[in-house]
Amino acid sequence: PPMHSSRTLLRATSPLVLSRGAAAAAAARSSAVGRRWASSGGASGVAFDHSAFTNDFLAQVTDVTEATDPAQSSQILRRLIKSDVLKFMDMQDAPEKFFLAHRLLSTVGLGGFGIRFTVQFNLFAGSIVGLGGPEQVARLEEIQRKGQLGCFLLTEMQAGVLSGLIVETTADWDSSTQEFVLHTPDDKAAKNWISQGYTAELGVVIADLRVDGVSHGPHAFIMNLRNGEGGELLPGIRIDDMGTKTVANDLDNARVWFDQVRLPKDALLNKFADIKDDKYVQTTDEKMRIEVIGQRLLTGRMAIAEAALLSARVLTMKTEEYAKTKVCNGINGETTLASMPQLASVFEESYQQLDDQIAFTAGVEERLNECLRTGSIPDADLVDAISVCKVRAIDVAIQRSHALRQEVRSHALVSHTPHARAHAHAHAHAHA
Repeated sequence: PPMHSSRTLLRATSPLVLSRGAAAAAAARSSAVGRRWASSGGASGVAFDHSAFTNDFLAQVTDVTEATDPAQSSQILRRLIKSDVLKFMDMQDAPEKFFLAHRLLSTVGLGGFGIRFTVQFNLFAGSIVGLGGPEQVARLEEIQRKGQLGCFLLTEMQAGVLSGLIVETTADWDSSTQEFVLHTPDDKAAKNWISQGYTAELGVVIADLRVDGVSHGPHAFIMNLRNGEGGELLPGIRIDDMGTKTVANDLDNARVWFDQVRLPKDALLNKFADIKDDKYVQTTDEKMRIEVIGQRLLTGRMAIAEAALLSARVLTMKTEEYAKTKVCNGINGETTLASMPQLASVFEESYQQLDDQIAFTAGVEERLNECLRTGSIPDADLVDAISVCKVRAIDVAIQRSHALRQEVRSHALVSHTPHARAHAHAHAHAHA
């Protein structure tokens, strides 16, 4: 059902207050759809104070939109990490908090920081939580306390859309030193578009594990990239800047090469596989494969789907508030833009379509959260459902944003209007 009651939360006029109002609506709306999303996880979900979490989280990211370069943006993330508002272990213990945090970010302004945030908590820390043994997972507490940044090195230059399916970076086991030798054999195997690659001192790198010349496929390794925050790169690591982008230049993106970099034995995230007596061994019934590593990509797809929907809904709410105050000429004289039948119809249609998609996405998130809590691998049906969420959510968000622009028409062309500002943000995020 439509959740029009949440629109009463957006009465203020400043962008920051509007964002906070939208965030509050996302965290605890009174409609059935809102309750579904706010408590995703169902009966087995983790109970927490959504209002308190919302306030605490937003207090840590109030200056996100003012961070225009990687140095500023990365410092905000370090501050958020050390605040403990969202813990790395929440990726397993309370995944609902991660999804809520990402939705809240979409009301403030995602930009490059949104990518930086998901790389840190989902791809980097989440990979350690999901793929690491107990001692490796325990390291996350110190990493969080220090506010250290991490990146996720999977995609390679020549992989393209087959990222993860093509992994030519190698990690050879050297029995004489009890180390792995990480190496980029040629330029096409260089790690590509690595978000936070310039500012991170740590990384989870995906490489083809080879023992006695036998390939065992892609495996994840945790490694140091630099000597502390802002320190020099460690020997054998080379990084190039990917250059200026059309958007999100507050995020650093890097291309990374490894030249015979030696990693200790405990660098291999060993929940599913390990080296014992110089032999490759499987440590669980679940065989290590790219689908196991790719769990974090599924979580990312869900976060993108939810953020696109909420961005479009906030845009609709802001535009409606603007339309209620905008005077225009109607058939019977002066009236408000919101009173125009065609625009009222677009509002109603937008809320219905967005809320229907939010309800579907919330149900899929519940299923994914259960997998994250139990450490189980999503089945094929859930993988398909998550893919549908991302594709459909972005499609609906773009369509409804375009419908608003078409009806508001020339009013949207005035740069200082709430619709123009909000539309630019939502449209950019939907395409990202």
